[in-house]
Formats: sequence, C-alpha cells, structure tokens
Amino acid sequence: MQNFVLFDHVCKTYRMGDVCIDALKDASFTIAEGEICVIVGQSGAGKTTLLNILGGMDRLTSGHVLLAGEDVSGFDRKRLTTYRRHEVGFVFQFYNLLPNMTALENVQIAGQLCKDPIPADEVLRQVGLGERMQNFPAQLSGGQKQRIAIVRALAMKPKVMLFDEPTSALDPEMVKEVLNVIRELTRSGMTILIVSHEMGFAREISDRVLFICDGVIKEEGTPEQIFTCPHDPATIKFLSMVL
Repeated sequence: MQNFVLFDHVCKTYRMGDVCIDALKDASFTIAEGEICVIVGQSGAGKTTLLNILGGMDRLTSGHVLLAGEDVSGFDRKRLTTYRRHEVGFVFQFYNLLPNMTALENVQIAGQLCKDPIPADEVLRQVGLGERMQNFPAQLSGGQKQRIAIVRALAMKPKVMLFDEPTSALDPEMVKEVLNVIRELTRSGMTILIVSHEMGFAREISDRVLFICDGVIKEEGTPEQIFTCPHDPATIKFLSMVL
C-alpha cells in the first residue's frame, strides 16, 4: 500500500512571550490508505497537536505533512479552508452539535459544505439513529450525540477521519456504541487516525499504533508489537500504568 499520510520531520513550537514549548519534535511516520492508526500517550504528550496539524486546524513550525500526495503544510489560507471543509472529517470530544437543530438538520448542514454529500437520513440510519432524526441534542444521550457527530463528518465524504478522544466525555455504558460505529468505518476502508485512552480498543481495532512522549514519537508498530513487546522504556512505563 502507498503512503497516504506522511509526516516528515515535523516540529511544532508554541511561543508565549519568552517561553517556547516544543509540542512536537521531529515527528516522522507514514500511514497507508485504509489504515487505522491509534495515537496513545499521556496528556500533554503532543497527540492532539499532531491531529490538529493533519486536520488543518494548526500550522507546523517546520517539516512537511502530506495527505494523498498534497503538501498540506504548504497550503495558503484559502486552500486550507477548503481542505478542512472537504477533505478531513474531524470528530472532537464534545460533539459540537447545534442545540436548536434536530439530529437530521445537524448532519444536513454539514453536507451543505460539499458538492456530493451522503444523504443525512442514510448515514443516520446506518448508525442506528433512524428513529431519532427529529430529536434535538438535549433529547439524546451522550453516545447518540457522538454518533451524530461522527456521521456529520462522514457525510462529507472526507479522505481521512480524525478522532480526538471520541469516548472520553461518555459514561462507560455509552462507550461501546460509539466504538461500534468506528469499527464499522474501519470495514469501509476509510483511513482513520484516533487519539484514544482506550487501550483495549486501540489494540483491537488499529493496524498501527504510535506512542508519543514529550512531543517525540518514541515507538510505532503493530498493536502486537506495541502492547506485547514494547522496546522503548517510556512506552514500557506508560503501558504499565494504563494496562
């Protein structure tokens, strides 16, 4: 499989007055088309920064990021806006649904941003929300809201789906229904990057796992390699605390 996502020596430094914080340090990796990559590490390690750079939500300081052969890091503001709207599906921790719109309308409004969206009612039925289309967000559970957020991004037919801790705001009983939707996406051949603290899910669903510590990709490999026989001391220490 060809490289679909490419990070080439990516650095990201945030400057606050005289203070510089290196959120990513010389990050290099590739992901093939249709591959599912789960990014793990402690809070503040650089996971979300990595996702935001690929999603066009943040700019890198140096290096290059390519998606499907296009240099995202070289896009001007206009091209970056088009990229965020049409080529990337981003699912956040906290749904971001419009409270005065129904489930159906929340998905439909996203579809208005692209030329040939998947019909909103079709994707809602796919995730078991066919009977909830006319409900407002306040009438839905956390798991149902997150499923709507996922299909809202999916309806735009993105090249890649990005998930930033998609289950962290959910009660345990709601986590399973959201993870099942993501599993269905993996069967469709969608290229997916997920920042997650759900190690069991990461091990089960991923083709590739990246472990980040202090802005550095310390280790990457198959779930079997990372969870069964990690080599880097930082990876070993992290997994000993979360498994």
